[in-house]
Amino acid sequence: MFSVGKWLSGPLARAGLSLWLVCQLSACAVSGETSGMASSKGGAESAEAGQAATVPAAQPDSAAAPVQPLTREMLFDVLLAEIAGQRGRLDISVPHYLQAALDSRDPRVAERAIQIASFAKNYPVALRAARHWVELEPDNSDARKIVAALALQTGDLDEAVNQLDYLIRQSESKQQGFVMATAILSRHGDDDLSLQAIEELAARHPESADGQLAVGRLAAVKGQPERAMTATDAALALQPGMESAQILKAQVLIRQSRKDEALSVLGQAVADSPEHADLRFAYGRLLLDAGDLVGAREQFRHVVRLAPENTDALFSLALLELETGEPEAAEKHLLQMLETGEKQQTVHYYLGYTMEELGRDEDAVEWYGKVTAGDYWTKSQLRLSKILVRQGRLEEVRQNMQRLRRNDPENAVEIYLIEGQILSDLTLYNEAWHLYDQALAIHQDNEDLLYSRALTAEKMDRIDLAEQDMRRILELDPQNVRAMNALGYTLADRTDRYEEAFEFIQQAYDRKPDDPAIIDSMGWVHYRLGNLEQAREFLQQAWDMTGDGEIGAHLGEVMWMQGDRDEARRIWTESRENAPDNPVLQKALDRFMP
Repeated sequence: MFSVGKWLSGPLARAGLSLWLVCQLSACAVSGETSGMASSKGGAESAEAGQAATVPAAQPDSAAAPVQPLTREMLFDVLLAEIAGQRGRLDISVPHYLQAALDSRDPRVAERAIQIASFAKNYPVALRAARHWVELEPDNSDARKIVAALALQTGDLDEAVNQLDYLIRQSESKQQGFVMATAILSRHGDDDLSLQAIEELAARHPESADGQLAVGRLAAVKGQPERAMTATDAALALQPGMESAQILKAQVLIRQSRKDEALSVLGQAVADSPEHADLRFAYGRLLLDAGDLVGAREQFRHVVRLAPENTDALFSLALLELETGEPEAAEKHLLQMLETGEKQQTVHYYLGYTMEELGRDEDAVEWYGKVTAGDYWTKSQLRLSKILVRQGRLEEVRQNMQRLRRNDPENAVEIYLIEGQILSDLTLYNEAWHLYDQALAIHQDNEDLLYSRALTAEKMDRIDLAEQDMRRILELDPQNVRAMNALGYTLADRTDRYEEAFEFIQQAYDRKPDDPAIIDSMGWVHYRLGNLEQAREFLQQAWDMTGDGEIGAHLGEVMWMQGDRDEARRIWTESRENAPDNPVLQKALDRFMP
């Protein structure tokens, strides 16, 4: 027996469909010829079959659709349409499916016709089939949504607006209706047409703040902030204190680089509606973006209290508590996050990190060990290994790395890099160099391995080997900015080939002028060339961006050589507070402030 629901739910080229239709047509002919010989038990059914093939009751997934008889002509159209579609002849398939839809008066056939015509990008035919579907089921919201979308596709603004307006008026609320309309219009490629449509809809509901908010939201999505701001202000005029409009206004202000105004808008909104979780969450995110970690943390705490189901707020709160020195509170909220089942791998990592902050290394080892995949796997392995190293278990770590490489060959390079970094951190440079050498024998010309081996060689005072690997990277990838900068800095810092160093660093700077590491290199090579003012300018810029200990060491040295020794001492003191163990900083202090 044939199920219309099952038939219509499949793809265009469903295997076996055409064969079934052939068999069904044959059954109709046989029934017609033998109707007079039908048994008393099934005679009526057989006689009826001689005139039409009756579609059986639909499957549960399409039970709402009415059962319609499929005549021989309709079946012929369907059969021809499916065979043509399977053979890629959509020019034949589309009109025959449309005809079957118009003749059958079955909504599911209309759906199928829309599907195929849309696939063929024959939107006028798809629209005709969709209109037919609405005629058959005028209360079907899906049918009207499709008509609206197809009307937009064909440039029929009036029909699109009429259908969406009907849906808005039938919705449980204007808010729900306009959200639905915005979702449909946001997917349409013609920005002007979709914005014209939403503005027309809002005009039909002049008393509705939701209508103006919908205009604002769509304008924001379409990249028209001024239009969005005008509509948002109109929504607030109709409904002062409308929380969603205030959030949108802040978002638009941010896109216009008016962050202070956005903070003011949301700050006042939160003061006026302190129990509104969405407002506080938006405000917290904005404070976080502005660098106010404490303020953001307090907002997220309120959100978690008001809306415990908001896992984004819960997770953000935990990370901010870690950042602001509250690991006990972070542990509590990370464990709550774990119960939600979301972000499991990430939560495991941060629980491990939290345990480290609390001095509970064994617990940290356990949590890091639970990270088995994802973006935090590498970080977990590195931190786990460092804990074991602190415990004097270096050989265990190295054996574990070997086992990981055997069991996970796809990540072998990454595992080599982790092990190499651990050895370098322990100043075991020879072991690290030999490890990278071993890795490169297997993974020839891997740029990450070459780069790490070069850095290790530099620490071994083998500048020749470091230069060799850096130049090999640039042979493989002439645009590798990291290698350009590293080679230039090494030549500037460890040789007297300053002009050559400058060329490499200049190339890197031209490509990434906002990278603080490259800016530092540019400052340092200018210092080596004797350009103290230019050196100080670059190094000050890099220092202001990062507060990095090594950059501070460089900046302080330039200041010292300029005679500005009080300022040099201040920079060095601040750098030591930020990075007490930085070897470059320590060397500078040993030279100038023994």
